Amino acid sequence: MQQVINERLTGIETKVKQLAKKMEQLQKLNLSLEEENRKLKSGLAVYKQQANQQLDLGMAVAAPVEKDKSGADKRSKKMKKEIEQYLKEIDKCLMWLQNN
Repeated sequence: MQQVINERLTGIETKVKQLAKKMEQLQKLNLSLEEENRKLKSGLAVYKQQANQQLDLGMAVAAPVEKDKSGADKRSKKMKKEIEQYLKEIDKCLMWLQNN
């Protein structure tokens, strides 16, 4: 009877040690993911700032370009497409961050 109790206690002790080790691993992973999340948010802020600068530049250039109907109109359309692409990428990053 005593031997059965000792075996069960040893089994429980082993499982507790395994659980503690797994918890430690998960805590390390959590710290790593929090750091990665912080870096991604920081990078996203930089991309947002760049996109806003591009948008501001595009709007500043758009008004004079409308007067010039030659190649400037094509450049304006291209710039608008680039800005839209930046905004789509920012939206994707935001969605990813919200889901993670």
